[in-house]
Amino acid sequence: MTMTFDSLLVSQAGTVWTITLNRPEVKNAHDTHVFKEISQALDMLEHNDDCRCIVITGSGDFFSSGQDLRFTATATSEQMDEYGHWNEGTRQRMQRSPKPIVAAVNGPAIGGGGYIAMSCDLIVAVDTAFFQMREIQAGNHSGGVALLSVGRARSLEMSLLGRKVNAPEAERWGLINRCVPAAEFEDAVNDYAIALSELPPLAIKYTKKATNILMDSAGYSNHMAASGTMQGYLSMSPDGREAKMAFKEKRKPVFTGALPSRTT
Repeated sequence: MTMTFDSLLVSQAGTVWTITLNRPEVKNAHDTHVFKEISQALDMLEHNDDCRCIVITGSGDFFSSGQDLRFTATATSEQMDEYGHWNEGTRQRMQRSPKPIVAAVNGPAIGGGGYIAMSCDLIVAVDTAFFQMREIQAGNHSGGVALLSVGRARSLEMSLLGRKVNAPEAERWGLINRCVPAAEFEDAVNDYAIALSELPPLAIKYTKKATNILMDSAGYSNHMAASGTMQGYLSMSPDGREAKMAFKEKRKPVFTGALPSRTT
């Protein structure tokens, strides 16, 4: 099967297919178009009987740096609503895909990049990678990140402080499945992917479905829907705009907590 994308590479190795985020010039940051393309790739792979497992990774030395500030710094409220819709919808799609998905975290996974990894079923990270939720520094929120995996205290530590969680620590926390040296990274990813590809597809599909039912009973989908709305609101707030402008101007932001105006 041939797939042509602007921001992804899709490759096949037997029954394992790999989606590579391919925007190294912006450290694999994402905008609305990237999420649309991930969804399109999932559409094609889910209906491909030759695909028994999907791996998601990044090109270069980054998994993903999160949202593309070149886009969000100038986006209108309507554009941010569309971005939030595709962001949330694609990650939900990954979690609910009937095919198992392995995140091969080859480098830093920041903000939404971390969320992409955490939307996969299993996560392997190279030991030099780290996870960081920097939304709060951008006047936004990542509240509830990995709450069901790492617990309230560690989730809030990630969300409120935005500090780096190095891959070895992420493994100890239960945020990821495996942390390995670079020399072992490819083999570790393949171990998971091949093992998953040899299991009965229907049983995998319903194992994931049963897991998602339990997650939804804990409020996961409601949180995703509400979170997207809150992020869209905060992105258009004075502090959200100030954070993006300060980043662009390479200065320290000045936050006020002011509410968005009707014309913001």
